[in-house]
Amino acid sequence: MRNWRKVHMFSLGYFKVVSLISSTLLLIIGVTGILYNHHHDFRFLREGRVPAKILPGKYQERLDRTRESQGLGDLFPEEAHSVPVMWLVIDLHNGEFFGGFWGRILYDILGGVLIILSVTGIVMYFRIRKRKIL
Repeated sequence: MRNWRKVHMFSLGYFKVVSLISSTLLLIIGVTGILYNHHHDFRFLREGRVPAKILPGKYQERLDRTRESQGLGDLFPEEAHSVPVMWLVIDLHNGEFFGGFWGRILYDILGGVLIILSVTGIVMYFRIRKRKIL
């Protein structure tokens, strides 16, 4: 039991700053997952736009490439400097927002830690419960 608790605590429990950051990222992943799953239910996700000037430069580049490839360069000038909200939700959910490849690696590590915490938590729960029954 002591070893399981050590694994569980060492996964993130002893590092408060890392725990806070990982908890925040898990919250972002959870909220954006729900929004992504229900994007047809919310009008602001379908029609909303975010000004590209407050986002990293890659969004304006992506918007320009998309508009150019679809031949929409001059068709909707009012949308030339804004990004659809769903792009932001998807990129936050899959880690692209946090640096592309390295953001995805960070999310993979975070997912692995979540699996470790879940498994060790379940094992500890059943071992404690077994002791109380006996």
